[in-house]
Amino acid sequence: MQLENLAEWLEGLRKEDDLLVGELHVPFLRQKESIEVCFVGQKRAVTESQQKTLLGYLEQIDTIHRQAVERISIDYQANVDIYRRAFQEWGEDPDVHAPLVNSAEDLAPVMLYQSLFIPSWKDLGTFGMGFWAKWEVEHGVGIKFESWRLLEAGENSVHFRFE
Repeated sequence: MQLENLAEWLEGLRKEDDLLVGELHVPFLRQKESIEVCFVGQKRAVTESQQKTLLGYLEQIDTIHRQAVERISIDYQANVDIYRRAFQEWGEDPDVHAPLVNSAEDLAPVMLYQSLFIPSWKDLGTFGMGFWAKWEVEHGVGIKFESWRLLEAGENSVHFRFE
């Protein structure tokens, strides 16, 4: 996947605290919504490393998304019984919020890719992906990559914590 006009897209970023934020449509499972791309630690301009990380992410998007979905699915499958019991105790339908799934792609109806965070002070290929998840509405799901390798998965805060 390529960003048609990077310079123009970067010009359109909006400022939010110590972030520069833009929207981008990326294919993720069957998602139609755009994600927010957040360049962290910048108030005026995106660094060259952040630009290269975004472009590298877009070039490797299929592999990165496959790794993310597989990891989320593994973690989900390991805990689905806990999620289902909790929803039953709360009087909610576990099949709606934490369905039993046969494949990672079956998670598409219960999760939404929301944001990509790229810090300014880290090496090339360091970024986080944040997801809303029906089974974990309060905490969400986060994935962190460093040097293009999936480093950590957990709740949503994982994707924007960069030490």
